[in-house]
Amino acid sequence: MERVEWPRAILHVDMDAFFVNVHLLENPEDEGIPLAVGGKPGQRGVIASASYEARELGIRSAMASSRALQRCPKLKLVSSNRPMIRSCSAQVMDILSRYGTLERMSVDEAFVDISSQKNPPALAKTILERIKDETKLPASGGLSISKLVSKIASDFDKPKGFTVVLPGTESQFLAPLEIRKIYGIGPKTASLL
Repeated sequence: MERVEWPRAILHVDMDAFFVNVHLLENPEDEGIPLAVGGKPGQRGVIASASYEARELGIRSAMASSRALQRCPKLKLVSSNRPMIRSCSAQVMDILSRYGTLERMSVDEAFVDISSQKNPPALAKTILERIKDETKLPASGGLSISKLVSKIASDFDKPKGFTVVLPGTESQFLAPLEIRKIYGIGPKTASLL
């Protein structure tokens, strides 16, 4: 097998349905049901995170909680456990920081520069497995030579996915995707492009 040269290797890790999966650590009986973490419907609450079972029924983050419950009456809506979310996030970030320069993007996603490592794809896979083993929380990852492509790649095969875009194949990977897959491009910009 031909060895691939990585001039730069950027791993993007995105925790899968993070608030929901943190809730499931303490409430395993809620696994497998349409579940969302969010604010109360009568108080202008919004969905912060939805389980994949809820997503299949059209529930999305940033959706009004009242609308989510109208769309899916059997949805179980729970409040977030902020201290536990912070603690789990700190654990994940600690693991990531052991492997390279960490750039935290939010409570549940970060970039790690693993350019100095000999086999970035193998290491990235090990990192994702270590997160799952040590925190019991699932994560998806994307690896490429740039932050932009790595972020898109981490979302490519969710949940628990890992997508590697080899150096020199970025155009092939990006070309068939919708323009809205690029971070920061919303409906108005997409229509202009």
